[in-house]
Amino acid sequence: MVGLLSATVKLVLSGDSVVLRGAQRGNQPPPERTLGLAYIAAPHLGNPKKGIEDEPFALEAREFLRRRVAGKPIKFAVRYKSNSGREYGSLYVGPDMQNDDMALKLVEEGWAKVSDQARSKLNRSDIDPEDADLIGGLLDREEYARSGKRGMWDTKANPSRPRLTTFDQDAEKFLAQNKGRELRATIEQVRDASTLRVTLHLPTAHQSITLFLAGVKAPVVRTNVPGQPDFAEPFGEEAKFHVEVRLLQQDVKVRLESLPHGAAVSGAFIGNVIHPAGNISEWLVTSGYARVADLSVSHAEGGPAKLRQLESAAKQKRIRIWQGFSGQIGGLAAAKTLEATVVRIVNGDTVVVYDEARDADREFQLASIRQPRMSDPDQAGYADQAREALRRLCIGKPVTVTIDYHKPAQDNFRARDCATIRHKDQDVGVSLVQKGLASVLRHRADDGNRSSNYDELLIAEAKAQEAKVGIHSGKPKQAAKITNASENAERARSFITHWQRSGRVPCVVDYVGGGARLRLHIPKENCKLIFVLGGIRCPRAARNDSETGEPFGAEALVYTTRHALQRNVEVEFEAVDKSGGFIGTLWLSKDHSLAEDLLEQGLASIHEYSATQSPYSSRLFAAESQAQQRKCGMWVDYDAEKAEEEQQKEQEEAAAREAQRQLEKNPAAAAAAQGLQPRIEFLDVVVSEITSPSTMFIQVATQSNIKELEDLMAGLSVTHMPVPADFSPKAGHLVSACYTVGDEWHRAKIRKVLPSKKEFEIAYIDFGNSEILSIDRIRPLSSKFSGLAPQAHEAQLAFVRLPDDSFAPDYVPETFAELRRLVEGKQLVANVEARPSNGPIQVTLYEPELGKSIVEKSVNGTLASSGFALAEKTSLAALHNPLAAMKLEELVNDARSAHRGIWEYGDVTAAEL
Repeated sequence: MVGLLSATVKLVLSGDSVVLRGAQRGNQPPPERTLGLAYIAAPHLGNPKKGIEDEPFALEAREFLRRRVAGKPIKFAVRYKSNSGREYGSLYVGPDMQNDDMALKLVEEGWAKVSDQARSKLNRSDIDPEDADLIGGLLDREEYARSGKRGMWDTKANPSRPRLTTFDQDAEKFLAQNKGRELRATIEQVRDASTLRVTLHLPTAHQSITLFLAGVKAPVVRTNVPGQPDFAEPFGEEAKFHVEVRLLQQDVKVRLESLPHGAAVSGAFIGNVIHPAGNISEWLVTSGYARVADLSVSHAEGGPAKLRQLESAAKQKRIRIWQGFSGQIGGLAAAKTLEATVVRIVNGDTVVVYDEARDADREFQLASIRQPRMSDPDQAGYADQAREALRRLCIGKPVTVTIDYHKPAQDNFRARDCATIRHKDQDVGVSLVQKGLASVLRHRADDGNRSSNYDELLIAEAKAQEAKVGIHSGKPKQAAKITNASENAERARSFITHWQRSGRVPCVVDYVGGGARLRLHIPKENCKLIFVLGGIRCPRAARNDSETGEPFGAEALVYTTRHALQRNVEVEFEAVDKSGGFIGTLWLSKDHSLAEDLLEQGLASIHEYSATQSPYSSRLFAAESQAQQRKCGMWVDYDAEKAEEEQQKEQEEAAAREAQRQLEKNPAAAAAAQGLQPRIEFLDVVVSEITSPSTMFIQVATQSNIKELEDLMAGLSVTHMPVPADFSPKAGHLVSACYTVGDEWHRAKIRKVLPSKKEFEIAYIDFGNSEILSIDRIRPLSSKFSGLAPQAHEAQLAFVRLPDDSFAPDYVPETFAELRRLVEGKQLVANVEARPSNGPIQVTLYEPELGKSIVEKSVNGTLASSGFALAEKTSLAALHNPLAAMKLEELVNDARSAHRGIWEYGDVTAAEL
């Protein structure tokens, strides 16, 4: 009996031939030998390179033997050698020499037959009895298989699906059909520890492919490559051996993930091997046999994080390929993190943030990514899209900046810090890459200067490539052509009519040239324009170091830049200046204009002419007044009382002297000489309160004003600020007051604190009436109710003077009654004849049914005709409209002649006045 030897089956070459591996000795590779199964012949696999096809049932025979012996310990005996030295023998997978002989099993199942050599040997007289018994047993098993039509003896059996050792399909299409699926496969060859030759068992064929393990790269092993010497990197052979022991000719599942970048190998794919014993990629990295491959780590089974962690551990241990490693463990040094606000988008991969801790702006480039190239005409459009996407993601928003590395100056590029920037835990770089608006830089394996979120960037790029979006779509995109609407005044005028009809026009602030001068972009119409804030004047900032700017010019520029640059805004267009710039109102939000903000901060002042032309003039004047009261910005030295006194004195003295002198001579000529014209400012109004015949309060009765006031009153009725323990309102404070008639809450202003300090004289700013209230009927006013301007406007009838305590006091009640009869509870039309800088507005009131302004039939004229008024020839209204003043004087004179009203007992002399 021949002696039995022990080995492990490394490889099954065919149904009758195997490669055996002996025990390992020290660090040397274990010995190998090829063994043919004695006395049998199985169908042989072909060699497509030599034009030899597979014999029928060759794959079935090979698979039958492979599944039973590949990678397993066996016993074998060498029975003879051929003239070429090839060994033939018996192979046993168990202790039973009869039932565990693989040759017998192959013949019995019909996957092999007794060889012709064995048949001829059986007839020789010098045959060894043991060989004779073995051949006899094989012949018996063959007859059993023939009679049972087993295996290749089944005449109706079809051979296996074709075995395709070359890949002649469209790789992208093949990947699209099979990506993500778990495909049955067999590992046919281990070229190196991370490169495998795999047979995929598909429904229509057995397709061979080259598989690169996703996320790892093992040392190169190159053998038997025509024209090139054999070569192996350190630990390459050792790594390859361990993978062969674990996977060679084992049944596994393979998940295809991607195609290699620029792969020269036909039928090469990146993917993962799924095996019940574990993840071979993780084992290689853990054992120091492979490093993480950046190009494919995004496709690794379970994600990149674990592989990075395992690689760091292997580096720490300095095992195998990491022997002598001296770089950073984990790839990145400790990164510095700061909280900031994005204030400007430079381009598609660079931003400027405001670092509050340093009180300074800092520029950062997004780490490990590159925007589409502006210099490439086919990518310039994507570069614009990248910049816009970055603006929408983070402009004006709080972000967390993780500074990953510093890029020194080189090749005419200045030095810069590179960082990972997150808004609400969203990496803005990942967002850009996933939309195909940026590409990921490829770093050297030992380069620690990379994004702290590098793996997520790689995953995002893989998704963008798969979806074929942005720069991965293969479609060129050129930069859009922008129309300049401010090229000149004529061109600007051709645009403004359309935009004025559109109301508020959505824009983006592209550049800030000064506190009140900006460049806007209208995306919908793809045009740019110069825009100037109407109604205000901003101090000019210095344009360079050699210039000296106006006081607070730099502060105004910074304020506008911080709050408006690259923001989405809305604009109302009002006019065009002589250079083609547009003038109007810029809204940062629905009810929040930039001009008002600058005025409130004391960084701008009212431009008298344009402010009076603005539909929001009252809001602008109110904003400047707030800044003056707070003494902020340019009003830091402002003395309200002194300014008011000087202005009032100057206006009153000059107007009174000149008006009196000229009006007495020739009213019409005086007005014409001063260039004064009657004011035409008609308003729908209601009289909300009459405090005396000479003083009343009116409300402008537009739909928007009524709706805003109703909403405000409804809110006040249900919302009250909590009353602080030390609540003690002062004169001039705005409060919420409960009106004693009806117990309704309204906005009010403290006029006077009475000596008891428990009662206050208040005026209701939306109606004009006033009363004295105790502290328990007053509450602090929430800031959300203070935005609406006071709705009650103090007014007096123009051109006339009505009785009061100093003039015809006995006729005050009668005049009061007549005035109430004419105006109370009625919708009226008022023409604002004058707006004195200090005092009530001067109006003429008409019944709406008149249809036109006939001063004789106005409320003013009716009172004068009824004898309840004296002509007022020196008022500002009379100066603007001397003809109307003259008509009212005629009505007064007619009433005097007829002894009506105050004239019933005679003339009212100047002495009585």
